[in-house]
Amino acid sequence: MSEPNQNRYSQENLLYDGSVDFSVHTREEVRAFVEEENDPVLDRLQHTEVRYETTDHCNATCIMCPRDLHEDGRPHGVMGMTEYTRSIDEIIPLGARRVVLTGFGEPLMDSTLVEKAAYAHQHGLNTYMISNASLLDERRARGLIEAGLDELRVSVYGTRPETYNAVMQGLDFHKTIANLTRFLELREELKSKTPKLQVSYLVLEENKDDVGPFREYWEPRADAIEIWKPHNWGDGRDYRERHSSPEMKTTCGRPENGPLQIQWNGEVIPCCYDYNNQIILGNAFESSVLDVLNGEKYRTLRMAHRRKRFGLFHFCNGCDQLLPHADSLLYTNRHNLPAEEAVKLSNTDLFDLVEAKDIDSNSVNVKYADGLNALQD
Repeated sequence: MSEPNQNRYSQENLLYDGSVDFSVHTREEVRAFVEEENDPVLDRLQHTEVRYETTDHCNATCIMCPRDLHEDGRPHGVMGMTEYTRSIDEIIPLGARRVVLTGFGEPLMDSTLVEKAAYAHQHGLNTYMISNASLLDERRARGLIEAGLDELRVSVYGTRPETYNAVMQGLDFHKTIANLTRFLELREELKSKTPKLQVSYLVLEENKDDVGPFREYWEPRADAIEIWKPHNWGDGRDYRERHSSPEMKTTCGRPENGPLQIQWNGEVIPCCYDYNNQIILGNAFESSVLDVLNGEKYRTLRMAHRRKRFGLFHFCNGCDQLLPHADSLLYTNRHNLPAEEAVKLSNTDLFDLVEAKDIDSNSVNVKYADGLNALQD
């Protein structure tokens, strides 16, 4: 490792990078709180899923997404294949079972995406991807099917050009629908049960009249659909209440029980909502994953969530995920859980992040679960 990177990602620098507020409690007091937790040293992943932001580039400027704040918010790039494969080799012995090939970007803009999916599949990992499908031409669709991708979640925020193009700006409704139609045809031609197709919808003022048609069109075609109200992306938007009395807030469960989130350049952040890497916990390409998980910054974050000292981290303290939001899920046929339980789940593997438990397999839609290794084990 080079000296500059060692310095940049040292625990001392990470703790004093501005993401931790030491104005109420001093560093010594915070360190004492952390030591009082008496955490055992982690020798495995906290969660069996690891998320890789293969790229943060995107070909759309969707109105609900803070791409405008991201443009100058952090460096942009594509995760190198060497770094990725080395990381995959590292996480498997640590208990990884699933990888998500998506961060704050459109993964199909990564020219090595099919290779990345194939490498994970060949090493026994379940694979999941989130996309807008605008670049899912026949070559890429065939490549992902043959690579063994297990699940593809696609955002389709409109059922007409007027609504879809207004929300998912920069994309073309007809092209996306044609891509998805051909994807389903290819999957049938190749006699493959996967990738399972989940289609997601966000209800906005611009597309609220399309909710019924969306469900009518996609429910019989996709393996699962979900309809949500939009979230804030941390501090990026203002769709939901974010500031409330401290006693109303409770942990989202992600620092304690959530998947490891590795950005395109190796930086580890608490969760996918941190679109500009405001809380950097370490770098998984510069040090070991276990060093990051056991580092003082990550331990401080876990302590803050356990003790409800959210004010220590500005970004967390202003996040809507700390407040009740059961009303944000409007419809799902992936499972039959009540909304109060469903909003505690990681959307990628249906793991209860607050209670740290797997979803009951009897709650999962049979059509959706069929063929998904992670849900069958």
